[in-house]
Amino acid sequence: MPARSTRHSRSASPEPQLRGPLDVGPHDRRILSKLLKLSPQQVADFRGAIAEGSERWSLDYVKDSGERILIPVNPVPVLPTRRQLTYLKRVVAVLNGVVARVGEARLKDPVLQAMLELSDAELRWLAFASKAPGHPARRVFHRWDAAIELANDIGAGHTKFFEVNSVDVGGVHYAAATRAVLLEALQSVGVKGLSLSSATAGRDPRAVLLADLREHARDIGRELRFVAIAENQEFDAGVTEAPSLARYFREHGVAAECVDPRNFELSRRKVVTYQGRAVDVIYRNIELRDVVDLEDEGHDLAAFRAAAQQGLFFSSPHGELDHKSLWEVLGAPDHWPSLSAAERRAVARHIPWTRLVAERNTQGPSGNMIDLPEYVRRYRNRLVLKPNRSCGGQGVTIGSVTSRADWERTLDEALAAPCSWVVQEVIAIPRRRSVALGEDGSFVSEKVFGVYGLFASSAGLAILGRASRNPVVNVMQGGGMLAVLGLDER
Repeated sequence: MPARSTRHSRSASPEPQLRGPLDVGPHDRRILSKLLKLSPQQVADFRGAIAEGSERWSLDYVKDSGERILIPVNPVPVLPTRRQLTYLKRVVAVLNGVVARVGEARLKDPVLQAMLELSDAELRWLAFASKAPGHPARRVFHRWDAAIELANDIGAGHTKFFEVNSVDVGGVHYAAATRAVLLEALQSVGVKGLSLSSATAGRDPRAVLLADLREHARDIGRELRFVAIAENQEFDAGVTEAPSLARYFREHGVAAECVDPRNFELSRRKVVTYQGRAVDVIYRNIELRDVVDLEDEGHDLAAFRAAAQQGLFFSSPHGELDHKSLWEVLGAPDHWPSLSAAERRAVARHIPWTRLVAERNTQGPSGNMIDLPEYVRRYRNRLVLKPNRSCGGQGVTIGSVTSRADWERTLDEALAAPCSWVVQEVIAIPRRRSVALGEDGSFVSEKVFGVYGLFASSAGLAILGRASRNPVVNVMQGGGMLAVLGLDER
């Protein structure tokens, strides 16, 4: 779906504050050595195998111009350990629980209302969810985006989460497709010893999502027989995952269709249907802001509204609280009394200092009180500015790679619209050794930035990897996919 913000990151050669450690382990070196020894013809065959696999797996997106593009796949995979998978699943489970409690409190707590602002129209939908059956605040599908050193950080204890995406979540199909495509291509050039084993590579993200959908259906007293993937079907640019997800659900015994919110119907018995079939769960690939736009245009969304009231949405309307400012909520001392010891440790270790930008005094990263605008001006190289509710890397402005004049202009823009931007301590993004196509057709060595998105449910933990030469790592801004594979332990 096209991103809302029109601002783009300003980047140059990353300075040391941004360049994270070189994250390369012995298995990475083995794969790199093999790829760097390939002849130009072998490289062409390898790249052809990736392209063929990407076509077969629909690993693509559509540009605003209508052009369909295959998403680049980085030739060198990442290999997590069992210990890292176990630890990260535990941390994500803790954070999921904390965020669910924030969601439950949002409607009544004036502090949370100010920090996690929604429009009146969005609040009406959130109010529907508060009265729905089950546990709506917990029924949110999150992708926790993080910087992780998978080769160097044995226990993943230094992981830093820089944001969470909780509605219209991208990458579920793409991550699964990337794993399969690259594994097959590597095997074709003699790279052995890799696998898709859930024990060493993490789970297939589609399986993680399907397990959550089944749990949600049980929570509202239903059997999962038919999932409708709700999206505005007039949007013809951006990610193209929904049909592939629907196909996966059907292959695993659950009927599924992609449905525009305007096309749901309500039977005389108040059952939400699509083409005469009762809908059990609606997997929501549309933000409430876009739903509100449809309402404002005069479209009849009575059936979609009934679905919210009946608790069919997954993610529930609580997914709209995935603001960047959620990090301030989690890290603010006033919120900590409600956290357990384990939750406090997780927040302190993994959530970077973040504040809504406004003319205000607040607690700084070291715990002392600061004048926020003055601090942001003075410590540009330590900070990043982000629109509070944007996605896709839009508007992200990294101080260490931005001129002072541009930084000041961005800060002035943020201050002119109080609490619509956040400032966050910059996270050093780990770099990985990879390969690129050389002038003679063989591979040459290069370095790329790598970031990860974590999905977790009762089915386990799944990891989405992305890589880019740009420190703002995003597929829609020229980045590519990074396959997360495991070691074959047979």
